[in-house]
Amino acid sequence: MTRIDDFNMPNAFSRRRFAQLLGTGAAAALLPWKVEAQDGVETLVFALPGLVGNFEPHTWVGFGDTVHVMDTVARGLTHMDFSDPLPQPAIAEGWNVSDDGTVYDFTIRQGLTFHDGTPVDAAAVRRTFERMFDESDVTRPELSFAADNLGGSNVVGFETPDAMTFRINLAAPDAAILGRLSRPDMVIISPTALETHGQRIGLNFVSCGPYRIASVTPNERAVLEAFDNFYKGTPTVPRIVMQVIPEAVAQMTALAGGDLNVTNLIPHSNVDRLESMRQIRIEQSAAFISAWLAMNCSVEALSDIRVRRAINLGIDRNAIVREAFFGKAEVPGYITPAAEQGYSPEHQRHSEHDPEAARALLEEAGGIGTELSLISENSGFWPRLGQVVERSLNAIGLKVTTEYLDGGTFNGRLFDVEAHELAFVQRSAFFPDPDGRFSPLFMSGTAGADSITAQSGLPEQAGLDELIMAANSEGDPDVRGQLYVEINNYMADRMMPVAAVVNTFLPVAVSANLAGVNANALGTYRTFLEGANFES
Repeated sequence: MTRIDDFNMPNAFSRRRFAQLLGTGAAAALLPWKVEAQDGVETLVFALPGLVGNFEPHTWVGFGDTVHVMDTVARGLTHMDFSDPLPQPAIAEGWNVSDDGTVYDFTIRQGLTFHDGTPVDAAAVRRTFERMFDESDVTRPELSFAADNLGGSNVVGFETPDAMTFRINLAAPDAAILGRLSRPDMVIISPTALETHGQRIGLNFVSCGPYRIASVTPNERAVLEAFDNFYKGTPTVPRIVMQVIPEAVAQMTALAGGDLNVTNLIPHSNVDRLESMRQIRIEQSAAFISAWLAMNCSVEALSDIRVRRAINLGIDRNAIVREAFFGKAEVPGYITPAAEQGYSPEHQRHSEHDPEAARALLEEAGGIGTELSLISENSGFWPRLGQVVERSLNAIGLKVTTEYLDGGTFNGRLFDVEAHELAFVQRSAFFPDPDGRFSPLFMSGTAGADSITAQSGLPEQAGLDELIMAANSEGDPDVRGQLYVEINNYMADRMMPVAAVVNTFLPVAVSANLAGVNANALGTYRTFLEGANFES
């Protein structure tokens, strides 16, 4: 299961301290990176937590500094902007699907070029996708994950029926593939740049997105310039500087002084303070980030569904929203958040807090006094979250002890079915398709189902696999969405391998005079800035 970083940094600061910094020379000391105007060109400054400088899409595995640049300079065949639940045309102006759902023909837009002037056509698109699957390709990087992320062995091959048609052949229907094609690792790479730079393409990245890379200084900044031949037209803001500003205080100071225009690194604890400042606007984003409590069903105590249901009923989610996220979160339904297709308000029953019913279930199962270990990461919001969950579960008669671990140790324990009992896991939206939370995590044969929850050993798992496969074979979006509503209910009512704990988002702060920022995308680490514009 992919883990994403959290930037709820502990160094929250008071209103008084913030005012002191702004009123003294200390503020300037926090901004050694300050971007100076160049030739009077209007510039948007975006905060990065870090910058390695390698934008190789086929080794991309999670969120962080890399994806912000990749999203701004690259595009794939489809695009999901986190406001519309369905994939939209991007480099492909449209597509046709065969009656049996196994052949996708994409019509490439006429007249597009990559940033280096190379024409965008079916052959160029095919070059990118064959690189994902051809292990003999000399340009293919080691540890490439893109083929698996597209569909793995279900992808039979690629064709170019004509100069502007790209075809993907599948072994079995997969309705989620249109959403997956909008992932950061599915962007189209210039074939000219690939042949020139080979495995070093990540250091010399060329695609066909709204901005092109002008310069990169690792650990400092990336300078991006608007691209005139983007399929939506030239972006309004001519230059973006993605600047490394890892410290929370420096970000706040820069925002207040107009030296920073966009960030999604704001600690939840500081949102209310910033909302009172006229120079800054907090954009409300949808809650695409989910935290779950995984229960290892192979552990004797947790093999009884009554115990798993008791744990689910015992969690005080309102306290989690209030204490761990300072009110900037939502009580979840079940697996699918309210922002995605496949959610229904009826799912809220799966997250009710009923400690009396929970204790009764434990008594019925003989589970009162059971000792359980919970593993959690030791950074970000996890310690606050762990305190509330541990308190809730101990109040219903369990004896839960939480271990707070560094990221490497945590992941080692999480993926070892013998090394954990309860564990926190997190999932965001690489793309807001409902299957993104099911096939990769809860199907038999995945690390999630086999090792994290061990639910693949439950008799109900076969039924879940069938439901997920049926949903992915359904071509009607509305029917498919309803199938995911049913999948949520099936998992919660008949299996309960995870308890949904909270849904949240990354708070997005922007300059008051900046409009058109896609907050929903930024709230889940994706970065689409082509619609941004400064108001006079």
